[in-house]
Amino acid sequence: MLRELIIRNLVIIEHAQLVCGPGLIAITGETGAGKSLLLEALDLLAGGRATADLVGPAGEACELAADLQIDPALAQRISEDSGVPFADGSLVVRRRLRRDGRSQAWVNDMPVSVGGLRSIVTPLLETYAQDRSASLLEPATQLRALDAYGGHLALAAAYAAAHARAQDLLQEQRALAERERERRREQDFVRFQLAEFQALAPRPGEYAELCARQRLLEAAEQWRGLCAEAAAALSDDERAVLRILGRLGRQLAEAPTPTLRAAAESLRAASEAVREAAAHCLQALEELQADPAELAAITARLDAYHELMRKHGDGEEALLAAQRALAARLAELEAWEQRAASLGEAVAAALAERQRLGAELAEARRRAFAGFAEAVHEILATLGMPRARLSLAEQPGEADALGSIGMALHIQTNPGLPAGPLASVVSGGERSRLLLAVAAALAARTLPPVLIFDEIDSGVGGRLGAAIGAALQRLAAQRSVLVITHTAQVAACASVHYAVRKQQGAEATTVIVERLSGSARQRELADMLGGGRAAEEQARALLGAPG
Repeated sequence: MLRELIIRNLVIIEHAQLVCGPGLIAITGETGAGKSLLLEALDLLAGGRATADLVGPAGEACELAADLQIDPALAQRISEDSGVPFADGSLVVRRRLRRDGRSQAWVNDMPVSVGGLRSIVTPLLETYAQDRSASLLEPATQLRALDAYGGHLALAAAYAAAHARAQDLLQEQRALAERERERRREQDFVRFQLAEFQALAPRPGEYAELCARQRLLEAAEQWRGLCAEAAAALSDDERAVLRILGRLGRQLAEAPTPTLRAAAESLRAASEAVREAAAHCLQALEELQADPAELAAITARLDAYHELMRKHGDGEEALLAAQRALAARLAELEAWEQRAASLGEAVAAALAERQRLGAELAEARRRAFAGFAEAVHEILATLGMPRARLSLAEQPGEADALGSIGMALHIQTNPGLPAGPLASVVSGGERSRLLLAVAAALAARTLPPVLIFDEIDSGVGGRLGAAIGAALQRLAAQRSVLVITHTAQVAACASVHYAVRKQQGAEATTVIVERLSGSARQRELADMLGGGRAAEEQARALLGAPG
C-alpha cells in the first residue's frame, strides 16, 4: 500500500502531502486543477522521464518521496534482485529533479540509477487511465491481460523471443536468396582474377630481381666490353698495371731502408688486389652472355606483372595485397554457401520451436480464459452489465509476435446478438466498466500494492457510479487504490478524500491539495453533483450522514 506521498516544487505544486494507507483514496477537483500532477509525481517515482520544466518556481529542485508497504515475500524478491535492503517490507522512494536537468534517486536511502528505480517501483504501481480503456480494444493488450491472469507471462515472453529469432533467420535466408545470383556472379569473377594470379604465381621480391636482370641482359655486350677492357688494362697489356706493380715491387724489395722495403710490401699487396680484380673481370666476361631466350622470358614475365598491376595497383606490394584480399573475399563468398546450408537447418529448428511454444501458449491462454471470464462476468454483473459475456475468438493464420494462433476477446453485451470484437461492440461507458472488471480480475492474481484509476468512471452516470465505487472499494481491501474522479458517487465510496484546487494570483499560480472530511467533504460532493439544496441532501445521503 501507499502510506504517504510527498511532493515539493513540482510545476505549480509548491507542497503537497497525501497520507493514504490501505483503502480507496479519492482525488477530486475541477478539470485543469492539477490532479494529473499527482500522477506525474508517481510516474517520476517509478522512474519516468524527467525534464527541467517539471521543476517549479519555489527552488532549484523538485523533491518527491513515497512511503510504501509491500508484502514481505515481494520485498525479499526485490531485495535479492536489486541489492536494496528492506526492513519489514517498508520501501521509501525518493527522487530529486534539478533545474539543470540532472536527476537523483534513492530507495531506502540507497542511491539507485533511474533504470534501477524503474525496475524496483514500476511493478508496484499499476495505472488504469482513459487511454488504457482504448488500448483494451487491441488484441495485444487483451492477451497480455490474459497472460498476466494465467501466470504465464514468462511463456509468452519465451514465445515472443522464439518468434523474433525465427523472423530474423527467415529474413537472413530471404536476403541470401535475393543475393544468390549476384553472389555467384561475384564468386566467378573473383575466381577468374585469382586464376590470373595463380598463373603468374608472384613471390615477394621477384619483380625487383627481374627488372635488374632485364637491365643487365639488355646491356650485356656493353658490360662484356668493359670487362675485357678492364682485364686487359690490369693484366694482359705490356703496360698492364699488374706488370708495372710487379717490376716496381721487386726493385724496391732490394732497397737499403725499411721505408722503401715497406713500400715494396704495399706494392705486392696491391698486385694481389689487381690480380683478383682482373680475375673477376675475366670470370664475368665468361659468364655474361646475351641470351635472347632468357631476355624474352624475363620480358614476358614482367609484362604479366605489369598487366596485373594495371588492374590491381602499381607496385609489387599493392599487387600482393590485392591477391590476399581476393583470396579472403573468395573465402567469404564460399562461406555463404555453407551459411545458406546451415541457415536452412537453423530456420527449420526455429520454426519448430516457435510452433511448439505457440501451441503451448495457446493452450495456456484457453485454460486461463475460463477463470478470467468468470471473474470478469461476476464483476460486470455488479456494474450493470449482468448479461455481458466474454468469449475467446480464435483465427488461425500466420504466426506473429502475439502467438502462433490469432486470439482476441469478443464480447456479447445483449443476449440474442452475436458476439464481436470489443472495438465494434463496447460503448464508451461499457468500455470503462470492462476495463475496471479486467483490472479487478487481474488484481486478484497479480496483487500490486498500489492501483491508480484516472477517470475510470468516464462516460457513466451517477447510478453506475455507485456500482463502480463499490467495485473499487472491493479492490482496495488489501491495497491502496487511488481514483481520480468527477463522479460524486465514486468519491463517496472512498475512505480518504483529497481535493485539488488551483489558486491563481496576480503573479503566481499554485495548487493546493487538501484532505477533506466532515462538512468540507460533503460540500465537495454537493458541488460535484451540481450544487444547491438537492445536491447537498444527496451528498449527505451518499456519505450516510443524518439528515
